[in-house]
Amino acid sequence: MDADGDGLATRDELKSFTVGERVRDLRKDTEKQWKYYGLGPGEKLTFERYAKKTYPKEEKFGHSSKTKEQERRRFHVSDANNDGALDKEEFMAFEYAEEYPHMHDIVMLETMEDMDKNGDGVLNFAEFTDDEEGMEEGPEAEKTFKQFDKDGDGQLSRAEVKQWILGPSSEAAQEDEDSVSIVLANMDKDKDGKLSREEIAADSKMIEDQLMYEEEEYTHDEF
Repeated sequence: MDADGDGLATRDELKSFTVGERVRDLRKDTEKQWKYYGLGPGEKLTFERYAKKTYPKEEKFGHSSKTKEQERRRFHVSDANNDGALDKEEFMAFEYAEEYPHMHDIVMLETMEDMDKNGDGVLNFAEFTDDEEGMEEGPEAEKTFKQFDKDGDGQLSRAEVKQWILGPSSEAAQEDEDSVSIVLANMDKDKDGKLSREEIAADSKMIEDQLMYEEEEYTHDEF
């Protein structure tokens, strides 16, 4: 947590810690999925094996061939060495693309394909608040739309959509920011914007509840 070893955890260090905890949780989930797909430690996942396991269930919920083709394309982009199969790290990029910058363009493209109903390459406000894919219509949606409509033309370009779903103001980034703010508000007794080892030791449960995933226990070795 205290990356620079100065005895204090800053806001940025706390954010880095919670991001690291999320990635660790995703790795645990990947291990479980590897077993679900019947793969051993050194084996790789082909799209055929993935689809065979995934789509008998998915089709019951009305998922279309469009979804399958989007995933086939995402699978290909995740395959960094182009060998036709994914190792665990590549599978994490496939499954949790929002966490991997090299996957962000494909996430944006999928979002546009799902929300751009008239196919003009931009999102208007009606598409932005679509019942199936978009935000719920109302003041919050209007505020968000205006925030990301940087050029004020009444529509969101692909670049603006990418900032909306993946930028510093994205839902995941905001959740991390909010969690760190809660921790500092409750634990930073001297209000210096940092946490000392003593402040953390006084309420390590707060760290577990706000910055860690699943039911893991914070240990002082992680400071």
